[in-house]
Amino acid sequence: MARFIKFNCTAAANQPEVLIAIDQIAAVTTNGAGTATTIQLNTSGTANWIITHTIALAGVSENSVVEAIYRAMQSNPGGYVSTVGSPVLTAQAPAAQSGAQGRTVVTAPATFVTYVQNAWTP
Repeated sequence: MARFIKFNCTAAANQPEVLIAIDQIAAVTTNGAGTATTIQLNTSGTANWIITHTIALAGVSENSVVEAIYRAMQSNPGGYVSTVGSPVLTAQAPAAQSGAQGRTVVTAPATFVTYVQNAWTP
């Protein structure tokens, strides 16, 4: 198991990469709006990281930022850092089926959640 999880935050000028020690994570929750995820640390009652992000596509099994964090925590055996992946933001849009056999034409590619900003609360 990795020792740290990493977020690449696109709009964070001061700290675009955040490393969080896995052995200090006590809980992970996403707010009701789906725009921020809090990673509560076990070092104190108030210590946490808040990662702001775009909203993941609803209705897709295990497609949430919390699930992406848990998968990053469980992956990368023997590695030191595991980067948190991005859940699906919008699904790809295939062209209407004409009955022809063969490849499916995709008119709009899938897009993925972007981790935008981070904030530390001691």
